[in-house]
Amino acid sequence: MKFNFDATGIGSLPFKTPDEALSVIFDNLKTIPFWPQLPRRSFLESMYVQYSEGIPGVIIDDAKKTIYVDSAKAFAGIETAYTKYLEGDFEFFRISKPHAEGLYAFMNKFNSSAKDVKCIKGHITGPISFALTVTNENKKAIMYDKDVFEVLTKALCMKVKWQIRLLKKLFSSVIIFIDEPYLVSIGSSFVNINIDDAFAKLDEVIQAIKEEGALAGLHCCGNTDWPLLLKRDLDILNFDAYAFTKEFLLYSTEIKAFLARGATIAWGQVPSSEAIDRESVESLVNRFGDTVKMLADKGIPKSGLSSIVTPSCGVGTMDESSARKVFNTLRLVSDKLKQMTA
Repeated sequence: MKFNFDATGIGSLPFKTPDEALSVIFDNLKTIPFWPQLPRRSFLESMYVQYSEGIPGVIIDDAKKTIYVDSAKAFAGIETAYTKYLEGDFEFFRISKPHAEGLYAFMNKFNSSAKDVKCIKGHITGPISFALTVTNENKKAIMYDKDVFEVLTKALCMKVKWQIRLLKKLFSSVIIFIDEPYLVSIGSSFVNINIDDAFAKLDEVIQAIKEEGALAGLHCCGNTDWPLLLKRDLDILNFDAYAFTKEFLLYSTEIKAFLARGATIAWGQVPSSEAIDRESVESLVNRFGDTVKMLADKGIPKSGLSSIVTPSCGVGTMDESSARKVFNTLRLVSDKLKQMTA
């Protein structure tokens, strides 16, 4: 699919009601609207809790705002989870309404006859970030429990397939972004993991998305090992272009190969931080102009860029006024970049 600086969002918004969030989304994102995650509405919509249903051993304490995996309960529940996976029981791994009010409101309010829509976008927390962030009762990341990491990945695959099938009831073209913020720690001395095994799990989720006929995207909001990601079977790679464009463009050979196979870069050009108050539509468009010059210096012409623009990350931690400003600015930046290529 070809994009022309189409705008979309990452996932989280700071609003407490789906209607407020969807108003911002539908007003500003005409071609790639997405369903909103609302962590301030409920702890159940926080990044890891939202996708935790059906994963054996998960304990959620809403009062304390904590999630962990009880090892004994996980061991006892793995067989059931695997059976449900092998049976293709998508409903067992569904995301329920209390965990995703924004998803269900999006299903009710999306206008399937909207003429400008190219795709609708969903999201899932990636297995690497999930398994490095959520711990067992002894505060040990569940990635280090081979059996739990394996069943977690299978559960995420089922959840993303369930989500795609749900969204396709609204519109035939679906994008799913895998959110992997913890990839910034790959290669760090603080995180000792088997990289091949971890990325094999990520590849499973990518493949699950593609098996359902959706476009597989990945969002990482910091600097990471970009060649490792650029060689994945992704359709879209989204990164914080506001802060890390120079670092990303160090890998021009890998970027060229990524684009040559028809994949898309989603530039996180609009800051989802206090920097939004220091920038304007003009300054952000000019920054992207500098990026185009750097690409050209590396032999990557703008004509080869089939691009998406996004905020640099989710806006769930911002105040509501600033979040609105981010999306209004994003819409105007997208419009301006489209005009420049017309």
